[in-house]
Amino acid sequence: MMKWVKYGIFLIIGIALAWYASKDVDFDTIWNAATDLHWGWVFLSMLVSYAATIARGWRWNILLAPMGYQARRSSNVHAVAFGYLMNDLIPRSGELARCAVLSRAENIPVDKLVGTVILERLVDMLTMLVIIAFATWLHADAIRHLWAEISNAKTASPQAPSYTLWHILGGFMLAGMVGLWIVIKFKNIPLFAKMYHFMMGMLVGIKSIFNMKDKLAFILYTIAIWLSWILMSYFLMKALPTTVHLTFSDSLFFTVASGFGMIVPTQGGLGAYHLTSKWAFEAMGMTGALGLTFAWISWIGKTVAEVLVGVIGFVIIDKRAKEKKS
Repeated sequence: MMKWVKYGIFLIIGIALAWYASKDVDFDTIWNAATDLHWGWVFLSMLVSYAATIARGWRWNILLAPMGYQARRSSNVHAVAFGYLMNDLIPRSGELARCAVLSRAENIPVDKLVGTVILERLVDMLTMLVIIAFATWLHADAIRHLWAEISNAKTASPQAPSYTLWHILGGFMLAGMVGLWIVIKFKNIPLFAKMYHFMMGMLVGIKSIFNMKDKLAFILYTIAIWLSWILMSYFLMKALPTTVHLTFSDSLFFTVASGFGMIVPTQGGLGAYHLTSKWAFEAMGMTGALGLTFAWISWIGKTVAEVLVGVIGFVIIDKRAKEKKS
């Protein structure tokens, strides 16, 4: 019962944010735009979305090999798909969820899997910084407009915090260092001993990047993941008559801009993704209403695809886990 209550709270928060982002938009406009969709491009965008999931699953397996583990590549893919599904239900739960289901299906320690996921996130963050730099070079004026919108939103908020992102990051780093010192200092105590061994397992997973053999494949899979995400937006732009004129370069900028919304911990970026999409279209010289129309269509398409492959992935990987036990 408590789990369902918790899921309901997250859903209510997500719906509230989505309403706030779209409260000034006529939904008849969105509905009319949806009726003019070229569905072939929409399905192609969904296929490319799953291609990114496949590439992420195969890249994950490369990090497991140096530690002496080799999961079935399909299990990795299904676990990643399930992780995306969980993010759509409970924000930020997907990474741990995919580690848990893969551990059950392939008998790989969770701590080492968590370490590889942390490493993946670091690699993706660095890749994102490169893409942001490239988008800034191509769309300097649009980037400036976007940052102005974000700054104005923060300034206009009556409850905007006085501290900065650096203060928050500094606080987390300090708390992490203190916690790490406590765990190491008292590792002879059973509770802290479990924490210590879990952290050491994560460290092994993080260090796997230095021992992996298929470095070129790892790089190519990383490029494939990000290229697929950009193509998802590009194909959807071709699906709408009002956005068919936009270029691949525009979809690159949109991926960067809307990606900031995905950082906010809501179900699949619900609400925050829509707001940053609106700002992105305004930065490109179009209307915010068109941006929200595109955001709703792309978000619904993405969510439907993630739920579909996530459920299928969980059913398959859960069956494999039960076969391991029997």
